[in-house]
Amino acid sequence: MVKAIKKNLINDATIDLLSRFEILKDLTKDELKKLLRGRETDYEVGLAKLIRYEPNEVVIREGDFDSWTFWIVKGVYKVIIGGCVITTLSTPGDIFGEMSVLEGLPRTASVLSVEEGICLGIDMSVLGNLDDEYITHVISLGFKQKKLERINTTRTQLIKEKHDLDIKYTNMLKLDRILRKKEAAFINREEEIAKRESEIARREEEMLKRASEIVRREAEIARREAEAARIMLTTKI
Repeated sequence: MVKAIKKNLINDATIDLLSRFEILKDLTKDELKKLLRGRETDYEVGLAKLIRYEPNEVVIREGDFDSWTFWIVKGVYKVIIGGCVITTLSTPGDIFGEMSVLEGLPRTASVLSVEEGICLGIDMSVLGNLDDEYITHVISLGFKQKKLERINTTRTQLIKEKHDLDIKYTNMLKLDRILRKKEAAFINREEEIAKRESEIARREEEMLKRASEIVRREAEIARREAEAARIMLTTKI
């Protein structure tokens, strides 16, 4: 639940600041006061609250379900999903928490204040109860426009990421072709080396056979010479 604030935080200076917010810029200062205060006799029925946050204070908790949206007036806020910080917000007028409200879903992320800050919170669940159709129309239209901008930004980002992935995939295919060519060349080289080694082994085997034949012939010659010498010596005797 959004915590209560003191009424004296809503003054002319605050109204002037809020009138420069994108969604609220078409409202007059009187209309902004009506939005913030609701009925003049009952401050607590106001649709909007200015909320002061201490450092590391939770603004939105992931998984919770509520109908509040927030504008940054002052401070820095980190957006956390599953314990990981995915971005920070700090620009006055930046909105957060609207997507879950517009979609009617639980909070998809937590938002924590990094330092002391102030946010404008609007309870969208009672926006239709405001006795001013123009204010209701301006805020509702503004949120729908913001939703469209977020969708377009996401779409643009997805297109860019797809383009980057396509480039990476193309480069990977090129690299794969280069590696395949090098692998084929390496295999061919290995096959060529294997053929040469096989040829060398065959030649060595032939040389060994020739050497063995030479040794056999030399032994045969030596035997014949010995036999001839023996015959000659027998004849003389």
